[in-house]
Amino acid sequence: MRDEPRRDWIAVGLITLAGLGLRIAAARGGLWLDEAWSAVNAQEVGTALGVFLRINHDNNHHLNTLWLQLVGLDASPVVQRGLSIATGTLSIPLAALIASRQSAGTAVTAAILFAISPLLVTYGAEARGYAPMLFFLLIAVLLTARWLDDTSARVPAIPLFLAVLMGMFSQLTCVFGLVAIGLWVGWALLRSRKPKRALVDGARVLAPMALAAGLAIGVVLGAAHAAGTGLQVGSYTPFTFAKLGEGLGALMLSTFGGPVALVAALVLLAPPDSPGDAAGVARDRSFFLFALLIPVGVVLLQLGNSGAPRYLLLSGMGAVMLAAVHTAPRLAAGYRWRWPVIVALSVVIVASLVTDWRIAVNRRADPAAAIDAMVARAPGGAEVAVGFSRSAAVLQAGVAARRYPIRIVEAPCPATRFLYLDRNGGDPFPAVATRCGSRYHEIAGARPTGLSGLPWKLYERDEAPVAGR
Repeated sequence: MRDEPRRDWIAVGLITLAGLGLRIAAARGGLWLDEAWSAVNAQEVGTALGVFLRINHDNNHHLNTLWLQLVGLDASPVVQRGLSIATGTLSIPLAALIASRQSAGTAVTAAILFAISPLLVTYGAEARGYAPMLFFLLIAVLLTARWLDDTSARVPAIPLFLAVLMGMFSQLTCVFGLVAIGLWVGWALLRSRKPKRALVDGARVLAPMALAAGLAIGVVLGAAHAAGTGLQVGSYTPFTFAKLGEGLGALMLSTFGGPVALVAALVLLAPPDSPGDAAGVARDRSFFLFALLIPVGVVLLQLGNSGAPRYLLLSGMGAVMLAAVHTAPRLAAGYRWRWPVIVALSVVIVASLVTDWRIAVNRRADPAAAIDAMVARAPGGAEVAVGFSRSAAVLQAGVAARRYPIRIVEAPCPATRFLYLDRNGGDPFPAVATRCGSRYHEIAGARPTGLSGLPWKLYERDEAPVAGR
């Protein structure tokens, strides 16, 4: 760090603790579908090697799966989400460290926005690989930024290789960030030297990252090929502009806390108006701009699943950092439009915290409530049918810590006492739930308020006996 006032870094530390609290609060509740499948798969393969060789599915975020295997299926959900909580929290001071290259005030602003952004709170409190991926990518960004300060210095090849390798094994969408780094490095070098020299210098710093990414992709695809199954994909939606628009809209609304806050964020994101920026500051900003523009690459390549905000996470991160580096200088005394900027920042902070509170209360439409309902009605154990085979993992994960005996039925018959149904997005539930000739009535259910979770309902057969009778 440079000679930033000590109080600013104390503030960053306190903000980081607050960010940790938000992530722990958001990590309560049972594992939802994607998390539950990861936990069940981790238990089934049994060994660390099995995580790399036997789970040939895009739902396998390797480092997260290893963590879930380590803590066990019967661990509490907060512990199961511990890797994401830790890396999501550590990303706060890491972002501040990157932002401090502009000023200590920018570091504090970046810490605030990283700590409270509902997008980053959501994925920083979920048993998935997105938070670890972002953490390791930010390490690579910091290392690259420092090397660009003096390209005659030795390239930190081993740290870059390890950061990218961990990022890729956290979540393969890390490759989007690597493309942004490549564009950033190329842009920075071409502005300061001849193309041939820029190519040579760029290769020096990008080669370790490309090697790590290639190794990770090779392991994933090689294991899938050796298994004879290929890499399986849970769901795939072809690219459409409508889907991309839905994904981008949900992403940006979640990044800043809702529609009003998004309008306020446009004030924070306004291009810088201080020509006195140091060269390194302007150069660093380019990476986050390239990250923000990742959807342009999605359009050019017509990539599927573009409606899923999680695949565009790095664009949200880019928006958060750009808001920080553009806002901090405008908070200085004497700046003409200081008070409008303060108001806009306050709106974003309040809206983000309100959204974080809603996420924490909702608990991703806590599927553990379905287990609670069955335990209350059938304390000795239950037989429950599922509408989709995928739902079995949610129930398995939910009963593991309780040691509650449960039999899950995926076949159309028999008519079990309980019926668990979930739906994608806005897909409707049946007006009247029936199974194997029996009618069911709803006894529990929930809908998610954030980016994660699925709507679900638990039904009981009409003629089911009442507990204790």
